[in-house]
Amino acid sequence: MVDYSTKAPGVYIEEITPAGPIAGSGTSTPALIGTVAATVPAEKLGIPVPITNWTGYTSQFGDFAANLNLPYAVRGFFENGGGFAYVVPIKDLTGLPAALDQLTRRPDVSLVALPGVVDPAVQATVISHCEAMGDRFAILDGAPDATPLKTDGALQKQRAGLLSKNGFAGLYWPWIVIPDPQAAAGTTATLTKPPSGHIAGIMARSDNQRGVHKAPANEPVRGAIDLAYPLNNLEQDQLNTKNINALRAFPGQPPLVWGARTLTDGTPWRYVNVRRLFSYVEDSVLAGLRWAVFEPNNTGLWKGLERSITEFLTRVWQSGALFGRTAAEAFYVKIDEELNPPATRALGEVVVEIGMAPTRPAEYVVVRIGIWDGGASVNER
Repeated sequence: MVDYSTKAPGVYIEEITPAGPIAGSGTSTPALIGTVAATVPAEKLGIPVPITNWTGYTSQFGDFAANLNLPYAVRGFFENGGGFAYVVPIKDLTGLPAALDQLTRRPDVSLVALPGVVDPAVQATVISHCEAMGDRFAILDGAPDATPLKTDGALQKQRAGLLSKNGFAGLYWPWIVIPDPQAAAGTTATLTKPPSGHIAGIMARSDNQRGVHKAPANEPVRGAIDLAYPLNNLEQDQLNTKNINALRAFPGQPPLVWGARTLTDGTPWRYVNVRRLFSYVEDSVLAGLRWAVFEPNNTGLWKGLERSITEFLTRVWQSGALFGRTAAEAFYVKIDEELNPPATRALGEVVVEIGMAPTRPAEYVVVRIGIWDGGASVNER
């Protein structure tokens, strides 16, 4: 700060750095946890390693192995449009708590998967981690099951133990059939593998092409040539009501992700894109408003916060993420004396209230069709 006591009386100009716009946070960086082919020193187990391509993975962790799931998941992530991931090697599931602890130190992680692990108790631990962090989404593999509709079957029992209060997880089923990358040339050997790594790549691809507000569904699973269980419509009717996201194979098309629900019974957080959109906005606002910490808590600060948040949410609305013909219909930002009375300000707190109207996916497209006789309406059948 300039010491004006040493200067002549007069008017002096100082340039200040205003609060910049809020930048959107990343949404498509997964942490893929599992066992690798290479021998990893004990001190490096559970440590997230940044990987940007398949070659980067093999150079550190070895190649494919039929008894492993992680390498196929990593390859599937990059095949489906992913560009950056953390690979977290563990010796076995006893190393999961330490791995999750290390992930709390990687704030850019937004997706977490444990490819091939279908134990609901273990998966619940991953969900709890995502809920505690508040900005992560767990991509879970459904249990292989030849009778997926039976209440005492592996898939239904698994789902029953995985309800997430605020929708921080999605369960995907069935497993996918992929070409065996180690098969001899000219052969058509295949492997059945869990889809979670491929789903993480699809989310990254959808985020980059359309935005996090678009449901990562009706998207092809690149690298998959078939599904371990060919669902029909009646079966998916029942699975969808249990919020199990199906992968489907329709005639003439590659396998598609055909579900976009989270593991919650509550309507507000039913859809994957709504949960992930709010996580994106929350992360972006938290990072973009750090300039305000320790500033004088007065109406000038309040106006600055309101401007920054409003400008950011206007861009979110313009991208199609929020529902409303105008920005005023799509969101509101409130910061005033009602939220910040003297008692609150005395505690060093400033409270901002934000409301958003997210767009939800058109899960059911209803077409009414009938015989038209040239009149004003059709004769429905």
